[in-house]
Amino acid sequence: MSIHPPPLPNEVSRRAAFLQLLSLSVISASSIDAAAASEIDTSGELFTPKNEMIKGGGSAAARGIGLSKKESRRKSESLLKSTGLIQSVYETRFIAYLARFLLAFDPAARSWWKKNYDPADASKETFAEFAESVEVGLADYFLGPYGSYASVAAAKAGIAAAEPAQSVRDADESISLWNLIGGKGRGGQNKKQAQANSAIAKRKSRKAEREATNLARQQGVLNLFSLLRARYTSAEEKQQLAILFSLISKPELQPVKEIRGLLGEVDNGTISAIELVDLSEDDSATARDYFRLSSRQGGGFSKNDVQVVRVEPPAPLGDEYKPAEIRAIMKPTTRILRLNVTDGGEGYTVAPDVIVKQNGVARNCEATAIIDRKGSVSEIIVLNPGFGYGGRQTRQGEEPVLPTVEIRERRLSRQTAARKKVVRPAKAVPELEYQLTGVEIINGGSGYLFDQPPTISLDLPEVDPDWFAKPAILSPEKEEDEEAQFILATVTEMKSGSNGVAIDTRAVRRGKDELRLGDDVLRSLQNDPIALLPTSIRPQFSKFANKAVVEKGYYSIPSLPPVHPEMAMPSSTYRSIDPLFGGVGKAPVTKNALTLSSGQYLRLALSGAICTVLVRTALNPLELVKTKIQLANDEEILQLAAEKASSKQADAESSTTTKPSIGTTQVMQSLVEVRGPRSLFQSADITFITSIVFGLFGFGATELFRRSFSAVFFDETAAGPNEFLLLTAAGLATLLTCAAGAPFEILRVRSMSQLDDQGVKTVFDNFVEENRQKRGDSRSVPVATTSPSLLAMLPTRLQVDDIKPLWSSFNPIVSRELPFAVTKFLIFDLAAEGIANFINGAHLLGDNEIQVGVGGLGLLLSAFAGALAGIAGALVSHPADLILTLTSAASREEGEAKDWRQIVRELLAADGGIGNLFSGFPARAVFFFLVIGLQFFLYDYIKTLLDVGTDDLTLVLDVFYAIRAGL
Repeated sequence: MSIHPPPLPNEVSRRAAFLQLLSLSVISASSIDAAAASEIDTSGELFTPKNEMIKGGGSAAARGIGLSKKESRRKSESLLKSTGLIQSVYETRFIAYLARFLLAFDPAARSWWKKNYDPADASKETFAEFAESVEVGLADYFLGPYGSYASVAAAKAGIAAAEPAQSVRDADESISLWNLIGGKGRGGQNKKQAQANSAIAKRKSRKAEREATNLARQQGVLNLFSLLRARYTSAEEKQQLAILFSLISKPELQPVKEIRGLLGEVDNGTISAIELVDLSEDDSATARDYFRLSSRQGGGFSKNDVQVVRVEPPAPLGDEYKPAEIRAIMKPTTRILRLNVTDGGEGYTVAPDVIVKQNGVARNCEATAIIDRKGSVSEIIVLNPGFGYGGRQTRQGEEPVLPTVEIRERRLSRQTAARKKVVRPAKAVPELEYQLTGVEIINGGSGYLFDQPPTISLDLPEVDPDWFAKPAILSPEKEEDEEAQFILATVTEMKSGSNGVAIDTRAVRRGKDELRLGDDVLRSLQNDPIALLPTSIRPQFSKFANKAVVEKGYYSIPSLPPVHPEMAMPSSTYRSIDPLFGGVGKAPVTKNALTLSSGQYLRLALSGAICTVLVRTALNPLELVKTKIQLANDEEILQLAAEKASSKQADAESSTTTKPSIGTTQVMQSLVEVRGPRSLFQSADITFITSIVFGLFGFGATELFRRSFSAVFFDETAAGPNEFLLLTAAGLATLLTCAAGAPFEILRVRSMSQLDDQGVKTVFDNFVEENRQKRGDSRSVPVATTSPSLLAMLPTRLQVDDIKPLWSSFNPIVSRELPFAVTKFLIFDLAAEGIANFINGAHLLGDNEIQVGVGGLGLLLSAFAGALAGIAGALVSHPADLILTLTSAASREEGEAKDWRQIVRELLAADGGIGNLFSGFPARAVFFFLVIGLQFFLYDYIKTLLDVGTDDLTLVLDVFYAIRAGL
């Protein structure tokens, strides 16, 4: 036999059904698209959701691997401070100059600037906001491996991302695990050793992590460089990009090779002249005339040595830039370089004489032969190369005539000669010495820098001649002189690739130190937010930075004034500032998302419904007390409350004769004493339903109308809503809300006017029955069922005449809700914005800023501003609320129902006059102080949970969108 649980009471069943419906709505809404969609404004700039931008690689397509929640939170906290994570890579000077560069050369940024910049803006706050947008974009795309691009092509497309650098934390964890289990026991020695090993491992891990972080930051800089270089291709743009990246002050992060490549593309120099420089002139005449140093003065080469000079390739990459082709010009010195033995002969007992023969020799060559044990000549050593060999060449290009070499047996004594063997003469071939006399340019190449001409390398002879020796004056004890070269080749002239003008590279290098920024240029840069450095200013290359040697070199602009870290901010809206190029604001360029999806509007409406349900249901006792005080129809409760008020007043003033004033506390105490604690939640079910309707339409419709009006009639470029838009949207939303909520509101008031708690169906049935009796309709309303379904809560066989009275209080509801809603939203907006501006302007939170509805402080600000808005709304709408309550209660009474105008006349005619219109205001003021404060607090909090919070629906100017998309 199956056992069935007992049926639930009607009240519990109805509430369970509503809760199930609400839960399903929240779940379905949370599964719909999360963040607001990006929007392109009329200038062509993209605005991306702020939450995505600050996360650093949040979107799936254009960015790379997203941060974990913990990393994202930590990163967002320190990302954009004046000394935060972004500033450790891109400093204020770089960010400000990049902002100027984009405003000057990017079409979308320039269009946005023309539309938004006010020349009367002396504080240049518009530029500071744009610079902050640049900083946010740098943090999102180019700070490290998150969102890094795998190639230039991927950078131009903006869709491919490289994997982030491997974290060293895995190594840390493995080391820590090994330290825990690697010891053989728990003895003191093993424990100390384990601690020592752990300390060493941690140091290595921290070092590896620093190196990985540095590498990731370098990659981020290279990503940015690759993207900008692929986008901006004119000579002026490349020159400014070189200046821009030379502003990265950390040598380890500066893309030195890439800067040099840009400058090479700008100059596009072609080598047109190379000169040889004899460095021995700087030492002494002895070194210059000393022939034994010939191999250090460009000599010592043979005729077959052709690869003597090499030229450095150009810095730019690409097929359009070709390396130069050069060839050594060699000339014989008429000296003998070496004597090569071709046949060692045989039978020699003593070393033979070596004679080099040629007519017209100025100085004979001196050489000696070396014989081996077999009596053969193994080699010939040239002791003195002589001079004047090779003959006289009468024609250009004519080859010299080689001398002959005779290896003559020495004359011996008769006794020795009698014992000698038969000698077969040895043979040798002379080799003349050649000297480098010049460099022939076959192809001048392209892409070379005027102020950093390519290096011409001279290769020393592989083997020094036998006769090589250093004079004493050259300090032969110094080993470095062994490889000293007393001749070098330098590029002295280039031709410009753009106009073919010859450039003297020596004059360029001498003049680059004389380039300085004049006072007129400095004033122009400080007064014009988008002015750039003149093209005559070039980054200068050095092997030193901050008096330290930099292996790869370093670019800088020495003529720029230094940055003072203690420089005062011109206003509270600045995060940091550069004295020359301007500041970076605390807030980027933002706008409200205007085009939301249906799912996002549903989330906003659900947020309003949930917060309204929670707050108004929880504060139902205050609403109940206010209603009873206004109607004054619950004599038992009010009598007891009056006695309590009289007793309290008698304690305070024993001689008073005034009528006691019934307060909220006395009524609540009386309800609890007479009917128990549950009586405070009388009508909680209908309040629950009414709150859903008012919350759904009140907040959701306001957002819909405000954003729709902005999209159609206005260009909303600010994060905060326009007051006119807000009031108009709130007014229309209130009318829609009143139309949807009027039936529920009139039932709620009727339910609260009852002496005992009645269910919503019972109240509705009674309402229909009373109106039928007034019309003379004898039909009765069916008895309520016990089914928990929502459809069962409505009576069957309803007619149009049964429904019309539900909207009988529409005008009083509108007269109450319209001023209340408009005042509520207006006061909330003004109070929240004013308090936030005061806190941020006074730097009460330091570098941090408070934002309405964002974070703990932002939510508290929402609650406080909402509480003030609740009191103001209650004040302006209380007369209408009182009239609505009296009208609803009067409809239950027998006889002709009173019109709201008749009720107003009666209130004004009674004792107290106009003050009667504010009967019950203290209870209502307390109620809405709590209700609206908690409502805005919960509304902002729930919006954040449902991904439609302030940051989710605030769009930040994505300055790199057009660049990434190749527009």
